[in-house]
Amino acid sequence: RQMCIRDRREVIPELYARKNEIEIEEAKGFIEREYDKIGEYDLRWYSLDFWLGYFQLDVREKEILGEYAGKVSLYPDVLSTLEKLSKNYQLVIASCMGNDFIDIKLRKRNIKKYFKRVFSAVSIGLIKKEKSFYLALCSNLAIKPGELIHIGDHYEFDYLVPREIGIRAFFLDRNSGKQKVSLDGVKGLHDFTRCLCAEEGNSD
Repeated sequence: RQMCIRDRREVIPELYARKNEIEIEEAKGFIEREYDKIGEYDLRWYSLDFWLGYFQLDVREKEILGEYAGKVSLYPDVLSTLEKLSKNYQLVIASCMGNDFIDIKLRKRNIKKYFKRVFSAVSIGLIKKEKSFYLALCSNLAIKPGELIHIGDHYEFDYLVPREIGIRAFFLDRNSGKQKVSLDGVKGLHDFTRCLCAEEGNSD
């Protein structure tokens, strides 16, 4: 996708409210209803350029990405987790975001150095939730699904779907508490690291 969900849900309403001279909450309500009409199962739902055209907003994706670059932030547990895991694992990114937006994220604090490969679902015309994306990922890495460990924050796309093909998947749920009802739910990346260490019998 050309922009991650939380970012699109902030940027588009702001632009729409400004253009139509309405309150931001009114804009958010209207836009959420329009998002639902398209739905997550449609590839267009993940494209920022599609929504800019849909709402007739006179701005292009590259302009927004340029403005957004300075606003990217990392969760406090990201750097220490990447530093630790990169010593024992080959780290890859598997995302629905477009490559341009992924690159903006990776430039933050130079975290790009921790990752060996980057895979973008929309760049190959897929939605991340599809099994075919994960199978293509494994094929490109020349590994079996059971050799891949995946963590993500979407309960269906990042947890349930990869598990169906044998990937060891963890559900990252920092806020809603759903991790309590999933076998492999974690509250944060430090929690995730502890799970991996416990499985390997390593308490470091």
